[in-house]
Amino acid sequence: MFTEHQRFTPKVTQANATPGAAGSRATRTVLDGRRAPGAALFISGLFLAVGGFLWAAFDSPPGQQQAGAAAVAVGSPLNATDDPENVSFLPSVLAGITALDGLGGATDQPLHLVADDWLRRGDTIESLLGRLGVEDAAFVDWARQSKEIRLAFASTRTTRATVAYLPEQGVQSFTMRWPDDRKPGHFLRFTANALASSGDAAAAPTFDSKLESVAYRSTTRLASGVIESSLFATTDAANIPDAIAMGMAEIFSNDIDFNRDLRKGDTFAVVYEILEADNEALETGRILAASFTNKGLRLNAVWFEQNGKGDYYDLNGESTRRFYLASPMEFSRVTSSFSKRRFHPVLKISRPHLGVDYGAPTGTPVRTVGDGRVVFAGRKGGYGNVIEIKHDGSSSTLYAHLSRIFVKRGERVERGQRIGAVGTTGVSTGPHLHFEHRVNGVHQDPARLARNSRALKIEPKQMAAFKAQASVASEQLAAARQVRLASAE
Repeated sequence: MFTEHQRFTPKVTQANATPGAAGSRATRTVLDGRRAPGAALFISGLFLAVGGFLWAAFDSPPGQQQAGAAAVAVGSPLNATDDPENVSFLPSVLAGITALDGLGGATDQPLHLVADDWLRRGDTIESLLGRLGVEDAAFVDWARQSKEIRLAFASTRTTRATVAYLPEQGVQSFTMRWPDDRKPGHFLRFTANALASSGDAAAAPTFDSKLESVAYRSTTRLASGVIESSLFATTDAANIPDAIAMGMAEIFSNDIDFNRDLRKGDTFAVVYEILEADNEALETGRILAASFTNKGLRLNAVWFEQNGKGDYYDLNGESTRRFYLASPMEFSRVTSSFSKRRFHPVLKISRPHLGVDYGAPTGTPVRTVGDGRVVFAGRKGGYGNVIEIKHDGSSSTLYAHLSRIFVKRGERVERGQRIGAVGTTGVSTGPHLHFEHRVNGVHQDPARLARNSRALKIEPKQMAAFKAQASVASEQLAAARQVRLASAE
């Protein structure tokens, strides 16, 4: 997932402080107020130095006053700039702040500029550095040859890039962080550090680099909101990630139709994980607990694991999810419901519509609504590309008009597993998914079957542990609701 919003934070660091590398925060000195060992002393010294300049500017001979005033004025763009995208002023600003010389401690190392940003769709190393105000043709040439950098830019997941550089010497260190698809709970960190110059002016700069998989640090966040128009509008206003909004809609989908049932004034509270990479949020984790009040009825959900599998349960230990998912897509729009009589848009005749159609763009992931075994995966007449799954001795589901099929006949699948992608194959007027549910060979209304399917329950031997976890979750949800009420007042 890519974000179109850049967050640029001008910082000043001591040389050889590699952003994100283990131990780097011990040597990093930051002007923007971020916590780091030794930063408080440096910032205090900076304020004293600026104060001394001001005193000197107004308590010195006229000639010296002019020089002092000019030195102070040079630093004003750090706070006065109106365009966060325009960072080209930074090299000249930092170069002119003579007050910074020697303030970083007993070191002769120069001070680094540090900038970071999220990768955007279509980015290249040139476009990224250009957006950060960094010019270094030699580093660009080196980066183009790096397979690790190519891997990072090819990732479709959230990716953060950090660069430390010197105006006259170019990139000194470069770091990228993105989720590790092969190792859940971890992220990949690529770091490249400039090596000391050999003294040969004609020699191209060289960099020492490494790629490592690092465990996330998980933090818990509380949030809540009041529905004004839609769930996503409310979560956007509360700065809640879209993944969390979609997760809540999924958890309560058996009881709430989020396309039709929401009312202005409905409320929700949620406790969720944020996965941090080097103390910076990189991805959202799991929803740990959630509550949703719709039409005056409050529903609760708590994540709990038993026998190696996790699910969401209400406070009584009954699963919020039924045996069958309410929809074969995570967030979908019904374009044609189950009906005994419907006018067919292609055949131009009235006939039963023994399934549900979901409108979605080509390529939208399709998932199985329940555990089972694939009994057919291929092309079948007007259905086009189709998958049939047998769930038990009497129940089966069918997914038609697919553009792609990800499973094979005989394969075991689990509820929620992606099995294909929306398409428009077969007799179809446009991209959509046709979904059927049959019991003993007879077509049934999928939505009704999902609502009435048997729910999973907490095993008796696990109930004490669940009750303890649910009690903590209830307290966290109550705290989340109070945060909203306090902000509203």
